[in-house]
Amino acid sequence: MNPPTYRPLTPDELAELQPQFVRYLAAQGIPADEWERLRSDAPGRVDDLIARFSAMVFDDVLTRARYLEQRGERQILAYEAGEEVLRVRGVLVDGETTLDLRRGDPPAEMMARLTARGARLKLLAAERAYRGSRRGDLFALLEAGARIATSSELYDLLTGLGGNSEAPQT
Repeated sequence: MNPPTYRPLTPDELAELQPQFVRYLAAQGIPADEWERLRSDAPGRVDDLIARFSAMVFDDVLTRARYLEQRGERQILAYEAGEEVLRVRGVLVDGETTLDLRRGDPPAEMMARLTARGARLKLLAAERAYRGSRRGDLFALLEAGARIATSSELYDLLTGLGGNSEAPQT
């Protein structure tokens, strides 16, 4: 199986990881003055170094990732990334409503918006083997708007609510 292909880190992401990137460059034998020279004289080499550093970062983060969350206007999905299987639990708004699950409305307001036009929540539960590699599938979820969760709280909450076996829109 081929290793996943990642995008280079954005300038903002690279800036957040500056201390780690500086250590990476030092491990490659590139001091600060050499880096500045490369930036002006060898943009292809710079792109290559950033791409290799990006791959290391994404590999590390995705290897350790256990839970992901994705919020849309009409659905919330929580993923558990096991070693062999990706499990998802979710809530989908079924029907017409002004409720937007991306906003942080208070629960009472959320319920009022949900029921004002007769909409209801549908619980979702599914699991599947990874289509490619675990890291590649998780990276695709990140690129589609998911984020790595710091805990299993949302996944556990949605699992506790139960759910049918209807597959979510991922």
